[in-house]
Amino acid sequence: MLEQYILRPPTVQDEDEVYNLLIRCDMRDVGFADTEKKDILYDWGSIDLAKDAWLVQDAQGTLRGYAACLPWNEGVRLVIYDDPGTESTDLYPGLLALSEKRAAAIIHELSDPKKRGLYTHISDSASLQKKWVEGAGYSIKKFIFNMHRDLTGVLPNPELSTGFSLRTAVTGQDDRTIHALVQEAFDWREREAQSFEMWKEFLMRPDIYNENLWFLAVKGSEVIGICLCFQFTDIGWIRQLAVKKPFRNLGIGRALLERAFLAFQALGMKKAGLAVESANPNAIHFYQTAGMVKAVQLDEYVNENTVF
Repeated sequence: MLEQYILRPPTVQDEDEVYNLLIRCDMRDVGFADTEKKDILYDWGSIDLAKDAWLVQDAQGTLRGYAACLPWNEGVRLVIYDDPGTESTDLYPGLLALSEKRAAAIIHELSDPKKRGLYTHISDSASLQKKWVEGAGYSIKKFIFNMHRDLTGVLPNPELSTGFSLRTAVTGQDDRTIHALVQEAFDWREREAQSFEMWKEFLMRPDIYNENLWFLAVKGSEVIGICLCFQFTDIGWIRQLAVKKPFRNLGIGRALLERAFLAFQALGMKKAGLAVESANPNAIHFYQTAGMVKAVQLDEYVNENTVF
């Protein structure tokens, strides 16, 4: 496989070309651009580019494929992109086999019984790619919906009962309080809660963090709810929304969400987005009542049966 292509590891100088490939794949799979350029460099900063990522060029030097093995909670995440028009060739299965071989070595090096799975995320509409991974022994573990909210027009103002208020976060003052609330409020099911250091490294990255987009609901001096948001190219993204259990069903989550919508609109964003798992129907219903709709369905595939 891949004999007709030129393979090499990416460098920082390839960022734009890789980004353009990912956008072409987005347009094919979901009908709109759904990738942020800054996330590419973030991913590359977490791996050894010389070993963990590949560019695939044709004889004319055109980038036709990209793959990477990224750290994942329970193993290794395989990121694979095949250029539109190459779906019926061996490009995708070739990159899958290449990624699996490297992922097996990574898992062997980790020597952690909790990190044994190979994961990949594929748009539900990408039938050929899904066929390839299913044929390689992967099965769907869960569905993830990206939900969007149109921000054009007049948006509702958030309303809170007397005694509650909203404010933005203060860096250095609220960090650990916010992290603790997230760990307490989220139902982690089989997942392990993140340490403060891991959570901060991801959520407070200098390239995306803006304390003015982190909204807190407070009662007196107690933080009882959080809505952590980020501004991307053409969408405002809500990364974490949580309310302490004793204060749920009081309209606090809705107020935080609507506060975020207004902030995004003021920044010129045309839509807001977030991701929610299909196993959380109450959250899906809540977001739908706030005007959000399912825009993208990602299928999370896992292969936990490979012998390393």
